[in-house]
Amino acid sequence: MLHFLANYIWTPIAVFAAGYVIIRFMGKKAVAEMTGFELLAVLVVGTTISEPVVTKKLGSAIYFSAAIALLYLAFSYLNLNNRIKKWIDPRPTVLVRGGDIDKTGLKKAKMTVEELNAQLRSKGVANVSDVELAALEQIGKFTVIPKSDKRPLQPSDRQLSPPPTFIPIPLVVDGSILDYNLRYLGKDRQWLMEQLAGKNISADNLNTVTLAVYNEYGAVQVDNEDQTDHSSGTYNYKPGHTDNQ
Repeated sequence: MLHFLANYIWTPIAVFAAGYVIIRFMGKKAVAEMTGFELLAVLVVGTTISEPVVTKKLGSAIYFSAAIALLYLAFSYLNLNNRIKKWIDPRPTVLVRGGDIDKTGLKKAKMTVEELNAQLRSKGVANVSDVELAALEQIGKFTVIPKSDKRPLQPSDRQLSPPPTFIPIPLVVDGSILDYNLRYLGKDRQWLMEQLAGKNISADNLNTVTLAVYNEYGAVQVDNEDQTDHSSGTYNYKPGHTDNQ
């Protein structure tokens, strides 16, 4: 009985707890947008800390995982030194400059033109010629700076001072009412249903509501299962679409 508890209950719990503590010790950056070294450190720690599930060598696994974590922290501190950082930290790779595709950068990043266009579309950019600078950062993130005459008009361009940004507050998600947000707003379910009634939504069809939010105007904005047909017309072209798709 004790052997069963040690192998099948205690070991998995200890492995999970130790792995969680070590990842927390390594910091948030190690599990967010990672460089190559950070990704390697997390992968090695994950492999090492899970070894006791098979080999039952919990002590050695925790030791080697902790050693990798300390090595990662030492590397991170070295990376703060500008004289050392240039040797161990990769530089951003320029892919587009002044509206022109940098083929050398694409080759270095091992990226095709189609992949470049996909990344630009993910940033809301339709034409390469509108881009002043696009780069693949050292953390693997794609960044785009549009040309000055193509970027969105900013309030400061017209000497305006807009009000603070309002974050819409979810009230209904996938048909479920979020009572804690209603309480935050000082509202109740009766008020919410009155707002939804004006949009032909009742308790009977509340499950059709994908998302309902409280907006900056004090009104309830709803997104439900009703869909508009976007399948036809030249403005509805799908990138990569072919007849057999």
